[in-house]
Amino acid sequence: MQTNHHVGRLSREPKFYIRGEKEMQIAYFSLAINDLKDNKATFLDYVAFGKTAELVRDKLNTKGQIVEVSFNMQNHNFVDNRTGQKRYEIQNVVTTFRTYKSNRGDSKTSQAETPMTTQSDFPDINNMPSYPNFDSSEIDYFGG
Repeated sequence: MQTNHHVGRLSREPKFYIRGEKEMQIAYFSLAINDLKDNKATFLDYVAFGKTAELVRDKLNTKGQIVEVSFNMQNHNFVDNRTGQKRYEIQNVVTTFRTYKSNRGDSKTSQAETPMTTQSDFPDINNMPSYPNFDSSEIDYFGG
């Protein structure tokens, strides 16, 4: 199985649900990932289940937070409630993630903490603080 890695900034607070008879914990979140070629952000969605979902709920709580995710792409089939048609999607299912401390020295109310609902609302990438040194001790490692 192929494992993928992305590093980006949390673009909104995760959404956490408990579903089904077995009370499966599910967390959905999105990262803004720098596109170095065009100097724009690409927004990607992720889902986490079980203990990993709990950790997402507890640890990913600040918009703009730098996160590295390891994930597998999995097929997700379901019946659309509105149309009754079977739908096929690919989900990015998180297996582990790391958070990084920001090197921000600015005030508590930064541009990354303002509400962001669309791609156009995301802060200008040129004005964002630099990514941390990923080989340093500034990381926290989480996942299940």
